[in-house]
Amino acid sequence: MNKLLYIFITLVILGNAASAADISGSVVSLGKKIADQKVTLSKVNTTQSAESGVVYDFISLADTVTDKDGSYTFSNLNNGMYRINVTYNSTIYGETIGLQDNAVVDFNFSGKIDGYVLKSNRTLPDIPVRLMDATGIGIMNTTTDKNGKYSFTKINAGKRYLAEANYTDVPYTKEVNESERLNFTVYDSTKEGDVISVSIDHIVFSKAPNGIKVDEYVEFTNTGDKVFFSKDRVWLGISTPEDVTRFQTDAMECCLKREKDAAWIDPMRPIVPGETYTAQISYVFNPESSKNTFYKDMIYNASYLTILSEKNNGFGIESQYGKKDIVPNEGKEFEVLSFAGAQKGEKLDIRITGYVPSATGIGGDFNYLIPLAAIVLVGAVSYPLLKNRLAKKPKKHFIRPTPATQATAGESEGEPAEPMEGIPQTIQEYVPGKDINEMSFDELLAEK
Repeated sequence: MNKLLYIFITLVILGNAASAADISGSVVSLGKKIADQKVTLSKVNTTQSAESGVVYDFISLADTVTDKDGSYTFSNLNNGMYRINVTYNSTIYGETIGLQDNAVVDFNFSGKIDGYVLKSNRTLPDIPVRLMDATGIGIMNTTTDKNGKYSFTKINAGKRYLAEANYTDVPYTKEVNESERLNFTVYDSTKEGDVISVSIDHIVFSKAPNGIKVDEYVEFTNTGDKVFFSKDRVWLGISTPEDVTRFQTDAMECCLKREKDAAWIDPMRPIVPGETYTAQISYVFNPESSKNTFYKDMIYNASYLTILSEKNNGFGIESQYGKKDIVPNEGKEFEVLSFAGAQKGEKLDIRITGYVPSATGIGGDFNYLIPLAAIVLVGAVSYPLLKNRLAKKPKKHFIRPTPATQATAGESEGEPAEPMEGIPQTIQEYVPGKDINEMSFDELLAEK
């Protein structure tokens, strides 16, 4: 949970206690009002740490039971964060609310979430699946049946949930609306980085006191056939020059390892085949410490890497292997070095020309990270270059193969299984509907 949400929760908890409010609601199941149903009210306190994020602490305040109409009320409550729990059929259902005025919290146990767990297009039995509310608090657990199907019934309707399947100690977590069918596709796992490549690496140079500020935005992609995850942690690397200063990243401190020439970030979640993960770092690099050369070691294969510097920075950038362009944008001119298809193990050298140390520097705002600098600026400046190069390539038509009929893991490959309800048996052909000149920057990257 990000800091802004934490601040919001804190403000709600510390809100004006003088104005009392009520929490009321009803409990029904499949249209029937539930009388004499126990309802529990708890106060919610929160703490935050870099290691665990936001932690909820529940302090029980009061119990009540529903009347003959299935209704309940808790009166004269101060503003703050509360949780209302109802135990129904031995399962605890709860809602967390920030109370600032009278609130209505209804429970309608008529919802259902179900689906299948599949691997290599075959359903898997005996896979544990759990259901959580939107805050991550567990509600109920189940396992898939012999046909690989799981089901949660009589859940609180009209709510969003988190569902998680666990296969070989890898948690696959997805958001789901009540009454949706949610299927999980699971994979063998690996902690080796050979399934990872870099689809986009944008680097922005700007002059700073005692050096050059480097902002870098990296998009990692799992291009393998295994999920990138380990319960013992996995790491994604971004190389840096040695002896950098003022290092910043968007990763939590617990998820960062620093080496003299690299930063390693734990994504803290599985990265499945085809999925991406983005990371951002910034630091100050002193060109004089490396004979006015910026070295970039390629930890992974990289489809597209750009280095951008505004011409009025007071220094230039050159490379023997990168393609250089001067790109005007909104009244400014930028030098852009672009590298396509850089291979793992390569060392890119970017020469800094005309650099003169400055005691004051230009800019010097170190309180932002990459999206402000790289996504907007590099996207606008690099977009015409990428667009022109892609326009020279023949158009493609992408056709996804039709999967085989679903089968459980226990069936032999020679015995076709009956189609499982809710699992698509065919995937439609996808043909891009726009030509190169009509595509946005993000669409061009997807096409590439």
